[in-house]
Amino acid sequence: MKAKNELNICSSSSTYNLENLNDYFKLRSAVSLMLVFACLMLFQGCRPTDVGEGDVALDPDIIYPLDSFVIAHHSFDEKIAKWYESSLCCSWAAQASDSVKRAGAKSVRFELRRHDSQYEYRSQLGRAPNNNREGWFGFSLYFPAAYMKDSLEESIVEWQALPDFSAGEQWRSAPLFLGVLKDRFVLEIRVDSNKVTQQYNDNFTRIDLGPVEKDRWLDWVFHIKWAYDKSGIVEVWKQNKMVFSRIGQPNRYNDETCPYFKVGINKWDWKRNVNGTVNSRVMFVDEVTVGNERARYKDVYPGR
Repeated sequence: MKAKNELNICSSSSTYNLENLNDYFKLRSAVSLMLVFACLMLFQGCRPTDVGEGDVALDPDIIYPLDSFVIAHHSFDEKIAKWYESSLCCSWAAQASDSVKRAGAKSVRFELRRHDSQYEYRSQLGRAPNNNREGWFGFSLYFPAAYMKDSLEESIVEWQALPDFSAGEQWRSAPLFLGVLKDRFVLEIRVDSNKVTQQYNDNFTRIDLGPVEKDRWLDWVFHIKWAYDKSGIVEVWKQNKMVFSRIGQPNRYNDETCPYFKVGINKWDWKRNVNGTVNSRVMFVDEVTVGNERARYKDVYPGR
C-alpha cells in the first residue's frame, strides 16, 4: 500500500515516473551540493584569516595580523614587496641587499643617478594615501662613507600630501620630510590651513637635526598627529634619544586625506639642472614599521 501511494503521487505512467525519479534525484543531489558548498563557505568565513609576512609583502596596506596597532612592517629579507607607489626607474633604483642590514637577512638599497629623470629624479617607495590622523613610524637608515657632502638638498623619508585635484590643487612639496643638506639631517614642515594650497604658498620651517653619521645604522622613530590647526604633534627620536618635539602646532595642508609615508631618495634640484657636488646617491633602509594611533614607541622601533 505504501509503494502504491508513492507511485500514485509521482504518476500513473511508468515512463513518466522513471523520468521524474531521475529528475528528482538529480535535483536532490544538486541541492545537497549547494548546501555543502554554502556550509563550507560559512565555515571558512568564520575562520580567522591567517596572514603572514608573505601576505604583507603582497600588500603593505593591510593590518598586520599579530599586532592590531601595527599597520605594516617591512624587513626586506626576501623581497622589496609591493608598495602602493613605486617610483623606480631602473634596476638599480631599489634592490634587496645583504651587504648591510639592521636586522634579519637583508635591507633595501636605494640608488639615484644624475640622469634618472623618469620619475623626476626620485627613487622612492610609498604607501597609500589614507585617513590615519595619527601614527607611529620606525625605520633605520644607513649612509655609506661614499655618501658625500652636497650643497643640494634631498629628502630621504617623506610624508607626502595627495592634492585635492577637484579643487584645483596640484602636487606640492611634502608637508613633512626628513632630508639631508650639506651633510646634516634636516626636518622640514610646511603648513597651510587654506582649503586650496598651491606650491610655495605655505608656512615653511626647517630644523637642523645634526650631522649625518656614516657607516652605521641610525634608528629613527616619528610620532605624528596630523592637523592644520594648533592640535598637531610631531615627535622625533634618533638612536633612542628625542631630538625634536613640536606639540600644539600645525603640520600639514588642509587636504581631504592625510599625508602618506614614502621612503627613498628625492633630489628635486636635479630636475632644474642645478649642479651640486655629487652625481649619484646611495643609501640603505631597513626595518620599516608603520603603526596606527594605538601603537607606541616600542612597537615600531627598528629591530623590535
